[in-house]
Amino acid sequence: MLRSLLSSPLALAALVALANAAKPVTVDDTAYLAYARHIATSPADPYGFTIFWWDRPEPAMTVLAPPVVPYWLACGVYLFGDSPALLKLWLFPFVWSLAWALRGLLVRFARGAEDLALPLLVLSPAVLPTVNLMLDVPAVALALASVELFTRARGRYRWPLALAAGAVAAFAMQAKYTAFVAPAAIAWYGLTHRRIGTAVAAVAVCAALFAGWELWLAEEYGRSHFWFHATATASSPPPEGRSKLSAFVGDKLQLVPALASYLGCLAVGAGLLAASALRVPRRWLAGVAVIWCVGFVLIAALPRRWMAINPGVTAGTVFWHASGLLWLATALGCAAVLLVRVKKGLGVRLRADSLFLVGWLALEVAAALALTPFPAARRVVGVTLVMGLLAARVVSRVRRINGARTPPRWVLALGAGAGVAVAAIDLLDAFPEKVCAELAADVVRDRPETSAVWYAGHWGFQHYCERAGMQPLVPGETLIRADDYVVLPVYPDDGFNRPYAGFEFVEPARIADEVAVLEWSDPLSAKTVPNFYGGIEPIASRDHPRLRVRVYRLRTEWAP
Repeated sequence: MLRSLLSSPLALAALVALANAAKPVTVDDTAYLAYARHIATSPADPYGFTIFWWDRPEPAMTVLAPPVVPYWLACGVYLFGDSPALLKLWLFPFVWSLAWALRGLLVRFARGAEDLALPLLVLSPAVLPTVNLMLDVPAVALALASVELFTRARGRYRWPLALAAGAVAAFAMQAKYTAFVAPAAIAWYGLTHRRIGTAVAAVAVCAALFAGWELWLAEEYGRSHFWFHATATASSPPPEGRSKLSAFVGDKLQLVPALASYLGCLAVGAGLLAASALRVPRRWLAGVAVIWCVGFVLIAALPRRWMAINPGVTAGTVFWHASGLLWLATALGCAAVLLVRVKKGLGVRLRADSLFLVGWLALEVAAALALTPFPAARRVVGVTLVMGLLAARVVSRVRRINGARTPPRWVLALGAGAGVAVAAIDLLDAFPEKVCAELAADVVRDRPETSAVWYAGHWGFQHYCERAGMQPLVPGETLIRADDYVVLPVYPDDGFNRPYAGFEFVEPARIADEVAVLEWSDPLSAKTVPNFYGGIEPIASRDHPRLRVRVYRLRTEWAP
């Protein structure tokens, strides 16, 4: 029974969707909810509003939000209201399409390994914790679905499926621009499998649909959303003495260690599967798995100060980097096994399926670097999944040669268990912003009717403060009156006691009474916010409460 559930895309997608629905609003969910609410009332005007983001209002066009996910969430808002849990369940079709496409690709490229590899990848840290209300998993799901559709484009259904694949790839790109890898993968498949005509047609449909939407935006708003964000970084001047090209290459090279670090966590299942496929002795494989588990537990349990090596570097940083490089080495080993012939003289194998998978992985790595403004776990979801496909293909080939040579079942348990552990930590780390915002609202509930409540903050804290009726505080613009309340989230360990998320104004301690200090702390050291969503470590340890919030009542006017 359990085995059949774990091999079912529908069941796996349901597990992921239910786990996601339990998590409060976190990180960029807040922005996409704002777009969804606006589009639900003005579907023909997706960027015609002002969004409060970071610390001030700004035009909606300036926040990166391609239309597919906001429009889909807007349909959910229209149908059953602004409920984060229900909207997360509403994302189920994207999760199912990811699982469906993965299974189809596994059957095509790694027949016989799909029952092991599918749950290993869908329940991995690359998918289970990363759905949220964000763009990345839907974009990857649509990209994988487009490639799977194109691989089916043969025989009498060749042209309809190829055109459908191009359309789905366009939707993937309009879910998130990192999915530009989808038409590239389709073109590469067409080249390796001699389906150039259908590949050209698919890519042409993709380009036409993508460009059509952007041209409509340019007509409506005077600029394309994609082009605005594509040129925003490119228009900034390079450092003195460097060309734009050298500055771009230098910036991308700096991303390599951090992206390897994220793979150290997200790709643990794919890496162990690849090592097993390479016939690494089982006792060595088990030793590596034990070391990885011990490292994960130490990061989760020990305070950050105990892990410090020097300022800015911890044992956890080294551990994630080393793990990521190891998993990348196993993927390269699998690529070598598929492409290099050793027996009967050294040579090259040019089997189309193997060549396609190796090239696809190279495209994913290139896209993760070239299209990434800053490192984050979500940047390497596609890399991880294609690594898993590559490893599964080698497993499949090894099993054909020796049916008794199969990966140990504990590889699945460890890979899925890592996904559950990371999802649990991320779930825990999402609650402080919700709970502390709601507690702050309770503290000021009995205030005079003439007083207002102002907040500073970002991400999930912003969402829950706004839902409680608080008003955003804009530095340099807001004038707060006497008897008004100010709610400021603070990280206590940064040395400056600054408000959360980089807001630079000074707290009003001398002109206000501190009404309450709200704090969330727990014994678990591990945290994912914000490092899992932008930083250099997927899971980091901490020496401080997860969140501290101060509530002030002003004695006089204050202009922060």
